[in-house]
Amino acid sequence: MVSTFESHPYQCELDTEIVETGEDRDRPFAVLEDTVCFPEGGGQPGDRGWLNGVQVEDTQSSDRRILHYLADPVTTGPAHLELDWARRFDHMQQHSAQHLLTALAADGGAWQTTAFHLGKHRCDIDLDCPGLAADQLAELEEQAAAEIRAARPIRARRVSLEEYEGMDVRSRGLPADHVGSVRLVEIEGVDLNTCGGTHLSSTSEIEVISLLGLETVGRGIRLFFVAGSRARRRLAEHETRNRKLRSFLGASDAQLASAVEQKLE
Repeated sequence: MVSTFESHPYQCELDTEIVETGEDRDRPFAVLEDTVCFPEGGGQPGDRGWLNGVQVEDTQSSDRRILHYLADPVTTGPAHLELDWARRFDHMQQHSAQHLLTALAADGGAWQTTAFHLGKHRCDIDLDCPGLAADQLAELEEQAAAEIRAARPIRARRVSLEEYEGMDVRSRGLPADHVGSVRLVEIEGVDLNTCGGTHLSSTSEIEVISLLGLETVGRGIRLFFVAGSRARRRLAEHETRNRKLRSFLGASDAQLASAVEQKLE
């Protein structure tokens, strides 16, 4: 059965059944008949929410079950599950932004993504290239902005393993123990990728992607970015900080660095 979090990623509530309860290292958990909570995977954290009013602190998969880790124990029976939608939508923005950046980096510079991490404050992708110049970063960010403005549809679907093997799919490969169908996420005209995560329905919902910088990791680089509401919050935080610094130092934004340097000297 395909869980509701996969078939309807915008659904925030669900009436279902608690079919199993237990403890894992002193953490109570519940297994549900169906769920709107995404279990951690592919660089995307597990969802949070509320199960019959009890906080869902994390969602993980184990032995083909989805475990909802809870603040307090619950009993089996009817259940109402509510998703922490603000957090989920943020994750959908970041993950969809990653797919877009990965596709553009691969097609524009032949830089392949080898890892992805969706962090609490910023995200990153590892690229197998020795480095990127400032103008290359600026061009990648501008290309991403153009695809966001294009409002390209994003769709997820499942195909059989036989179909998958005959398709041109961007993928780092399936797990060795994979069985059954393969889930694909497509950004129309840009990318077709294997992925089990939750995504937006259009690139327009990404809103904006801001590249924050990079660092060397092994023989490649780690590129940091934020998208959507994270980018807007980050800008607001910078503006608040700059306003305080302007007041303290009596300097304009353009003069802040030199004013601090003078103070230190």
